[in-house]
Amino acid sequence: MAIHALTENFNRFSANLNPKGTFEEIASREYRSIKGLIEDKSGPAAVLSPNCFLQGSYKQATAIYTINDIDIVALCRLWYPGGGTGKRWSRDEIFDAVAAPLRADKRYEAKTHYGPQSMCIKVDLGIRIEVLPVVLKAGNNDPSQEPFCLYRPEKGSWQEGYARFHQAYLSLKNQDIKTGGNFIPSVKVLKHLRSLYGLQSVSFHLECLLYVLPDDVFAGGAAEFIAGLLAYIARFTAEEWYEANIWTPCGDRKLFFPSEWSWESWSLFHRAARVWSAAAIAASTEQDRNSSISRWQELLGREFFPRVTG
Repeated sequence: MAIHALTENFNRFSANLNPKGTFEEIASREYRSIKGLIEDKSGPAAVLSPNCFLQGSYKQATAIYTINDIDIVALCRLWYPGGGTGKRWSRDEIFDAVAAPLRADKRYEAKTHYGPQSMCIKVDLGIRIEVLPVVLKAGNNDPSQEPFCLYRPEKGSWQEGYARFHQAYLSLKNQDIKTGGNFIPSVKVLKHLRSLYGLQSVSFHLECLLYVLPDDVFAGGAAEFIAGLLAYIARFTAEEWYEANIWTPCGDRKLFFPSEWSWESWSLFHRAARVWSAAAIAASTEQDRNSSISRWQELLGREFFPRVTG
């Protein structure tokens, strides 16, 4: 239990993490535009009958500061590989077809890029847009079902993947009465700490790590759940975490694996988390209110965590 809840301070801290409305407007406008081009039934991608939807931090409301990237899944309603009739599409042909309506539009023509080993089609508009072409798994004709198949350049083949199911698991964890709606805010706090202290951990990995933490870690006010989740991560050694059999929420792959969260990256993050944990515990147990605010400012950044004394 934190001695000082500092509710107003944390409310303003949370507001400072949130992207401003202008970023929301730009992201929404660009998504609608690109989705419309790719899904156009008379356009050059229509032969694949693509359906676009969002994934990533913009979709999951875990973006911080700005919305500087938009992740769009372009689900092409065909099998790969599979039976049936009709044309057999290669990876290059699928990417070319999905990119065709963007390259035919003057706004995106010169800003659309991908290569033979690219995992996605990138559109650089200042705000980064990544379009991920995916196809239905062999034997599945229902676009609402997952997994789908996406091209993984490191393997040189199409592999199973999830997007909507991952989003659903995060939402359910956040909606659980035991977490009190604090799961998504916790993701944003951990992403903020990562960025503030210059670490390179991938947002997806942070989501997966927090997902396996017990629900009661997220209970209480911000001063409590921030200190609680950091303390839980610091409770075990980096080796103990890395050797644990932890899977992603969809159970499709292990979190701690060289091709996912490498030991080098994880050990650096865990070392920082132990420092953050000690700082958060000191801040939450500080008897003097002003001193508690100062300690939280040292951990979370003075430009983000305001000094509100009233």
